[in-house]
Amino acid sequence: MATPTRRRSLINFLRVTWVLVILWYEYFTFLSSGWSCHWPDASLLPSRRDIDTTHKRPCHVLLVADPQVLDYRSYPRRGVLLSYITRSIVNLNLRKNWRAALGRKPDAVVFLGNMLDNGRLKMSNEEYEIYFQRFKHIFRLKKEIPQYYIPGNRDVGLGHSNLFDDRAFDRYISHFGEPNYEVSVANHTLVFLDTPGYADEDAKRYGAKKTFDAWVPIPGGTLEFMNTYASHNHTDPTIVFSHIPFYRADGKSCGPHRERGTIRPGVGLGYQNVLEKQSSHRLLSSFKPVAIFSGDDHDYCEHNHQYQSQDGSPHVAREVTVKSLSMVMNVRRPGFQLLSLNPTEFREGASKPTFADAPCLLPDQLHIYLAVYLPLLLVSLLLVFASNFGQRTSHRHLKSSSDTTVIRASAGGRDSDPEDIPPTSYTTLSNRLSSTQHHYNKHGLRSPHINMSFANQGQRRRIAGASETVSFLSRIRRAVNQPWSGGVSNSSRRRREWLMPFLRDARDIAIFPLGMFVLITLWVVT
Repeated sequence: MATPTRRRSLINFLRVTWVLVILWYEYFTFLSSGWSCHWPDASLLPSRRDIDTTHKRPCHVLLVADPQVLDYRSYPRRGVLLSYITRSIVNLNLRKNWRAALGRKPDAVVFLGNMLDNGRLKMSNEEYEIYFQRFKHIFRLKKEIPQYYIPGNRDVGLGHSNLFDDRAFDRYISHFGEPNYEVSVANHTLVFLDTPGYADEDAKRYGAKKTFDAWVPIPGGTLEFMNTYASHNHTDPTIVFSHIPFYRADGKSCGPHRERGTIRPGVGLGYQNVLEKQSSHRLLSSFKPVAIFSGDDHDYCEHNHQYQSQDGSPHVAREVTVKSLSMVMNVRRPGFQLLSLNPTEFREGASKPTFADAPCLLPDQLHIYLAVYLPLLLVSLLLVFASNFGQRTSHRHLKSSSDTTVIRASAGGRDSDPEDIPPTSYTTLSNRLSSTQHHYNKHGLRSPHINMSFANQGQRRRIAGASETVSFLSRIRRAVNQPWSGGVSNSSRRRREWLMPFLRDARDIAIFPLGMFVLITLWVVT
């Protein structure tokens, strides 16, 4: 039996519970995911004491793959409203994931392509500019931190389709920069490749049935950039960044960090899972990378490429396919990659690695919604319903007891007492009893008991009349106390008796966690 005090305690308990749950799963769980990730510097720091590392450390590079900021074209079958809700939830998740990644305080950031989900589709320049600014607003970064981009198939297109805009490549260059370039960071040469363009050019070469040596590279293309790079001598270790993963045999394992399956060769409209075998070997032999970081697949994957350089010497390059940062890329837990580059002054010999990397996993947002919020919501509604139903049952029980007392008192029963009669009925009952004959007790006070000396027939009439009067007045009292219920059926009135308090309690509980959610959202967005 739920009393008003217990019901209020339940409401306060659910308020506190929801606020704490929202605070943890919308804020602290993302911070804790970032705090649990550490830059892989331990294997790079020198063991010699004569090297001063007090004011220096390895360079920290944050790798982000496939954020794919959505627009209204992303889910056309979901309708306008549902598509808008999806974009809002995904964009909010991207902001929280990005804040968690920035909590590692990187020295530089690399985006591995597919910054926009539909950057390749036909749209006006004004619409593309708004789309681009939305991406920049989500992924805000201090100006002093360098940012590097490579094009993805969803940014510039891959293959030919009437849906793709012919201006997509030029718009990419004007907003994100050159598609093929190299930079020097911490005595490492970082090479950024336009692999969607390379795949397109390779398809044209293959269609023309020409070898790499016989093919005239497209001006400004990836193949021309590769040939230029190979013609120069490079002493620093080379790390290649590619959107499309390099070729590997079908069914090769991706390591323990992958959620499911593996990367399999495949080609379709606007995508290519891996580069062609000969094209991959050409890139490896020309750039001679010590490591490769790619995107596109959305899930984590590790693979070692064994190749020979142009002089015939054997090499091994480890490729890491970085997890997508987005929650809607068919992976349970999004992620990013931490890359530490060791400068020359920290190196102790050729046997020690010059770089190290580590994956970082982010919270499973869909799991939070479906396995935390939804069950807690159902339990909360059930408790509130049970509390209101129990209080309504208790109220009906007390009301039935009071009506029985009134009738017994009006009949002059032995157990009747004026103190047991409800205040609203006592005046009516006392007026009714005043017309009967009263007795005086030994103290000279009148007794409220009905005179029982009259005949049985008259007694029955008076008792029936009193009962009918009390019943009639009781109905009038209920109508006066609940004027809104006039003309409403008993079933409708009973539904309203528990539905309205239930809805009020649900509102009183929900306002606090919703307010907390809004505050966290505003803090993340601003």
